Amino acid sequence: MGQKPDQGGTILTIGSDTHETVHLGDHIAEVKQVLKDMGYRTFNTFSRREPVYHDL
Repeated sequence: MGQKPDQGGTILTIGSDTHETVHLGDHIAEVKQVLKDMGYRTFNTFSRREPVYHDL
């Protein structure tokens, strides 16, 4: 799952904070690669308040 062995977390979400729609989602691909390099294997979105796991 999304758990990194030395951190204990199991759910990881990725978001972007922007003030203009043209920047929505900027750098998500880079962030996913950094997380993968850190040892994470998955990230999550939510559907009907339930976590959905996606491979990095």
